[in-house]
Amino acid sequence: MPLLCFNKATDPAAPDDLRINPAAVLYVEASRADLLGQTTIHLLGQGTSVNAVTQSTATVISAIGGLVGARRHYLAPPPDDGASTVYISPINVSHVRPNLPASSDFWYVKFVDGSELRIVDPLPSGL
Repeated sequence: MPLLCFNKATDPAAPDDLRINPAAVLYVEASRADLLGQTTIHLLGQGTSVNAVTQSTATVISAIGGLVGARRHYLAPPPDDGASTVYISPINVSHVRPNLPASSDFWYVKFVDGSELRIVDPLPSGL
């Protein structure tokens, strides 16, 4: 499988390339206002570190392919712009479970590397 190349978002700006294996992607989302770049790519085994790139979220999603869109759930108040959309790679999902019996308004998505993400109900098709 060929590696995909994106431009890393750095401060100061530098022409750094980020080459990723699309099969290692957990999920992609638009970068928060306090982060560099337009898009954040979460990869297998990276824990809380992220890869910020200068390309738009639409460009990254199109290049990777096969991602499923869902709204992210926040236990704390959501960001000012509301719930963000995350684009999940189903091939790296270990399992999905609802938050029951406490509340059914979100799902836990557990990835094969042990990390997890909460998404708003209803569960999107493809997961």
